[in-house]
Amino acid sequence: MPLHPGCAGSEDGFAQFEEMEDVVFHYLDVCATLQLDRPVVAGASFGGWIAAEWAMRYSKTLRALILIDALGLRVPDAPAPDILSLDPAASRQVIFADPSSALALEVIPDTPKPEEIVSVLLARQTLARFAWQFPDNPRLLRYLYRIAAPTLIIWGERDGFVSTAHGQAYHEGIGGSKFKMIPNAGHLPHIEAPEACADGMSELPDQDVGLCFPSVIIGMKTISSRRYFCGQRNRR
Repeated sequence: MPLHPGCAGSEDGFAQFEEMEDVVFHYLDVCATLQLDRPVVAGASFGGWIAAEWAMRYSKTLRALILIDALGLRVPDAPAPDILSLDPAASRQVIFADPSSALALEVIPDTPKPEEIVSVLLARQTLARFAWQFPDNPRLLRYLYRIAAPTLIIWGERDGFVSTAHGQAYHEGIGGSKFKMIPNAGHLPHIEAPEACADGMSELPDQDVGLCFPSVIIGMKTISSRRYFCGQRNRR
């Protein structure tokens, strides 16, 4: 399973990743190496930002695009907070619909396990490279019109990190896109409400597109690198 550049197990050469374009080229190279021709790309959180930048530049390389609570847009009336400045309790408050749940405490513990400390620090360093203080590209919104791949936008209704205003902005900026709200879910609906999120993926605008095609999943858990960040080949 290829890991996102900079995270534990894939930190070699990360100094070469200076801009988002470097990350996009990396994932294009991953697809070429795995011989994935026009995959369906699904991106969550920071991974959604990467997926949007990819689709904005090289839309013809994608069969379809799925954005799940994606970072990346600068929405003046609803700015995303600097997640790296928040302590674990505050992070759970903005990321999860139920910040006191066992799932929230598992994903964002008050204190990481000793064997996970290095992974946590590397994941935070990776996110900080592109999202320090301002987790967005102020120019991305104006170029969303370039995304021509069938696009589905999935958003957790109670996302306190990247509000639904960002999802609506993606929806309005990408022609022909479809917007699906997931109730009782926060910033990680694919984790908090996986069945509802999976059902939503069946609503891709192009009925000929399905996840039976080769797929790339790009995600990133913003606090720990233990889960939810990868580019992987769909096993189906």
